[in-house]
Amino acid sequence: TASGVAVVADTYWQAVEGRRALQITWDEGPNASLGDIPAKLAALARGEGVTARKDGDTAAALPAAAKKIEAVYEVPFLHHATMEPMNCTAHARADGCDVWAPTQNQTRAQEVAAEAAGLQKEKVRIHTTLLGGGFGRRLESDFVAEAVQLSKAVGAPVKVIWSREDDTKHGFYRPATYNHLAAGLDAQNKPIAWVHQLVAPPILLKFGPLQNGIDRTLIDGAADIPYAFPNVFVNQVAAELPAIPLGFWRSVGASQNAFVVECFMDEVAAAAGRDPYELRRELLQAKPRHLRTLELAATKAGWGSPLPPGHGRGIAVAEWEPTVCAEVAEVSVAPDGTVRVHRVVCAVDCGPVVNPDTLEAQMQGGVVFGLSAALYGEITIENGRVKQGNFNDYPVLRIPEMPVVEVHIVASTDALGGIGEPSVPPTAPAVCNAIFAATGKRIRKLPIGKVS
Repeated sequence: TASGVAVVADTYWQAVEGRRALQITWDEGPNASLGDIPAKLAALARGEGVTARKDGDTAAALPAAAKKIEAVYEVPFLHHATMEPMNCTAHARADGCDVWAPTQNQTRAQEVAAEAAGLQKEKVRIHTTLLGGGFGRRLESDFVAEAVQLSKAVGAPVKVIWSREDDTKHGFYRPATYNHLAAGLDAQNKPIAWVHQLVAPPILLKFGPLQNGIDRTLIDGAADIPYAFPNVFVNQVAAELPAIPLGFWRSVGASQNAFVVECFMDEVAAAAGRDPYELRRELLQAKPRHLRTLELAATKAGWGSPLPPGHGRGIAVAEWEPTVCAEVAEVSVAPDGTVRVHRVVCAVDCGPVVNPDTLEAQMQGGVVFGLSAALYGEITIENGRVKQGNFNDYPVLRIPEMPVVEVHIVASTDALGGIGEPSVPPTAPAVCNAIFAATGKRIRKLPIGKVS
């Protein structure tokens, strides 16, 4: 196929053994030297961008501030790491095509299958199987195209099964981002200015030119910060890296921007000599949904109450529109730098609740997903290739590491929102803010790994 070499056999193991016996010389192509993406993003931060939000006049307010805070935050590419690798069964015939696929995007799967089979899309039937985990990865249909192409080539039904290494090295990754932030306080330690320069490769470029130069998925959670700063400037710099496949990762832009915004908010609070929870409350008076969700999480977590020696609490709030989720994490750091998350208290306002059991399960699952990314998740590119291949070098949270997760629902009649994604964004910043409370160490680059 266009994406590589396939081995077709009667059984999976025969195909694997046949593949291992192959000796292939690859054309490395023009991207064989691609690497060090963080340095490329950092270099672009000095360039011009496109304004995503402008309130007031930060150019005047920031230099005039009595106190100025600056920081750089970085997040890596992330893989979806679904428990079930990509797979698809297809039976392509002259008069039609049947596809059995764990897909999140039946419409696109049908279009891709039709193109691969050389048929009208009305001749393609998509049979959706259980996903085995989606998280946005199965919005793509690359594995569907492979199955149809192979079925057409051999004239029989074919089941394509990717190995874990195939899956990890050929994903559609969450964009890496580089963020320069600055904030200003007046003489009374009141926040007066917020500036955020965001550099990242845009996901939406693969669908065509960006509308007004902005990728709305990149600035979600950054351009719409809920805090009442009188002067706000958010700028997006698009880093074009077409060789790296990008995709929608659970909660998309909010997943990284909540880490950046909520951790820097804690830095602003510290510079102002304020409790991070109380400063947030003060700046959220015009955002009642955020405020009541934050207050419920803090109350249920016992914010301000004594903790065991060496433990710290951190707080964060984020919106996956219109659902708002706030979390308080309780963390300790061992002498060797190992981070242990003991407890996560999660409050959510998704409007009227239809099924509270489903809501609780989704919130818990989102916390696990967010913790895996915060503690361990990182895809790196070297010599044009993804370095990671399996759970030995792309770890996810294991059962013994699982914290207690408490879920509390805000009684609400506000707009109904989803629950599959909102608990992911606040997880990383709540944990990182808790690490600071426990150790005095700021985490400005993910994954957390070992804390020195």
